[in-house]
Amino acid sequence: MIDIHSHILPGIDDGAKSLDEALDMLRMAIDQGVTTQVLTPHIHIGRFNNTKQHIEQEFIKFQEQVNAANLPIKLLLGAELRIGPEIMQLITTDNVPWLGNINNQRTFLLEFPRTEVPFGSDNLVRWLISKNCLPIIVHPERNSTFLHNREKLQTFIDLGCPLQITASSIKGKFGADVQQMTEELLQAEQVSAIASDCHNLKGRSPDLLAGLEQAKSIIGDERANILVTDKPAELTSNNAFH
Repeated sequence: MIDIHSHILPGIDDGAKSLDEALDMLRMAIDQGVTTQVLTPHIHIGRFNNTKQHIEQEFIKFQEQVNAANLPIKLLLGAELRIGPEIMQLITTDNVPWLGNINNQRTFLLEFPRTEVPFGSDNLVRWLISKNCLPIIVHPERNSTFLHNREKLQTFIDLGCPLQITASSIKGKFGADVQQMTEELLQAEQVSAIASDCHNLKGRSPDLLAGLEQAKSIIGDERANILVTDKPAELTSNNAFH
């Protein structure tokens, strides 16, 4: 399995606090059958002011520690960008750790606030696409505007944005309404990837396998497996650390 969204890179955002915790999270992922783990720390100006250079430096250091620990897992690097006008500058200055590159479109994880869809978000996404950038909208089921106004999410689907849902959302961790939305998105074939979005060892631990098993009960084994193998492989094509 390929997990395209995680906060395992230690000490850089609200994810793993220490190297030991990060390595233990990787061990949990390996035990579940994850063979490629993408590390996607937050870039959220004003809260997590991470730069591409800093993230890459931390990734290289962590990769050395993972090699030293002899963990059988491939690591790739990306980032989770909070939507906002700052993204335009990050892109024009080439300060985004791209998840992949498909048909000359660079992919990255795009996060909306928990409750709202900021005014003009659709225009920003149109601008991104005009610059050959393809935002993957992460956990749309956990945004209350998308949850209660599905047509707002449809706007971004129609623009061509892939959707990534959270494994634990399918299991009901974020409530029955969120769980129902993930089921509907899966049944409508509007999901491109299931990912863990893991942050720690307890409340938000690596749980991709549990999400996959639940998805299988909704859309069948074959369709569910594609969302943790073929589709994520496509979204991470030509990752800089492949």
